[in-house]
Amino acid sequence: MALLSSFNGDRPVTYFRGYPIYYATILTISYAVGVLATFLAKAFGGWDAIVSLLAFDSSRSILGGQIWQIVTYSFIDVPSFFTIIGLLFLYVSAVEIEKYIGKARFLTLYGVIILIPVVTLTVLGLITSSPILYFGQTQVMIGLFIAFCTLYPGVQWGGFLTAKWVAIASLVLSSVVDLSSSAWVPLGELWLISGFAFGYIRFLQRGGELPSFRLALRRRPKLRVVQKPKSRPRPTVVEPAESSTVEIDQLLDKISKQGLSSLTAQERAALERAREKLLEKDEQ
Repeated sequence: MALLSSFNGDRPVTYFRGYPIYYATILTISYAVGVLATFLAKAFGGWDAIVSLLAFDSSRSILGGQIWQIVTYSFIDVPSFFTIIGLLFLYVSAVEIEKYIGKARFLTLYGVIILIPVVTLTVLGLITSSPILYFGQTQVMIGLFIAFCTLYPGVQWGGFLTAKWVAIASLVLSSVVDLSSSAWVPLGELWLISGFAFGYIRFLQRGGELPSFRLALRRRPKLRVVQKPKSRPRPTVVEPAESSTVEIDQLLDKISKQGLSSLTAQERAALERAREKLLEKDEQ
């Protein structure tokens, strides 16, 4: 398997009282808050207002400048028992995916899953000249669960079902629910998202890599390779005694080659001083 996490890519974002916090953890908490907010809005008569503010509308979310709806549409949903189960599945699946493929790849997976309905419904709305309203998190949860089961197809659920068959069953069950209510748009988005989630994980497993777009929070200084300067030889400091010995050796060498008459008056004086020093040492 060619899929490898990058260095530190599988580490938590932070810790809270010793518990690791991943992006998937933050995502699950955000979805839980969204479900609670949706429940309160519906209970107190604010359902239409929250849908109008946060749901994706193909006619106004992008074309009308309400850009935040590109992200917020998936955080509002009608609360139900299956929503709570879905949040549990979301947390387990998303955290394990992030641990395995790393933060950058996980955020890429989630980002594309969020953008699939935005792009397809905007194009469909332009083609049909009719606005399409879309919200909910079911497709996102199933898409991430499909990605998890693609990574771990052999994991046992309930002691007798493997993750592969649980993923197929959840996809079929959700499709049947959409078909029974003629919810063609959610059904189409469900299969597009699930297909991408499966394909993206298989793409990574085969050694593929999508371009990574990272915001440079800090500008890294440009490094230049500078050739190390050649070390210059240090001038040898000759002690006075050593200097005198070297000088006498040179004079004796000159005498042996050219004779005593070749010495200058200064050289003769130096030779005489050296002789006197030797005599003084002998007397001591």
